[in-house]
Amino acid sequence: MSPSQVHQGATLSVTASGCTSGGTVTSAVFPAVHLPAGATTTATARVDNSATPGAARLTVTCSGRSANANFTVLRGAATQGGLGGSHSPGTAEMVLGASMAAGSAAAGAFYLVRRHNHGRVRA
Repeated sequence: MSPSQVHQGATLSVTASGCTSGGTVTSAVFPAVHLPAGATTTATARVDNSATPGAARLTVTCSGRSANANFTVLRGAATQGGLGGSHSPGTAEMVLGASMAAGSAAAGAFYLVRRHNHGRVRA
């Protein structure tokens, strides 16, 4: 299971071995998720935004066997790393960004054409 500490609303990956017929992962802090069939298989669960912070337990059931694992739910929403920040852009941000990019491209093209024609002698 990774990670062992998960914020409310974040995802948790559970890997199991020997689930040749598939299985399920259940917990009180996220909806049941399906484990695909395979020698080693992984499922991803999203912890509820309203999950109570503190100790939590999950159960993996497959091939007639069950195993438990403990993890910790941390208070607060997790941030998304990388280029997106902590939320996805809305329509207003997308339109503004596209407008700014188009405006910059147009201004750059105008400047280059003007600069290119500046030194020419016209008849």
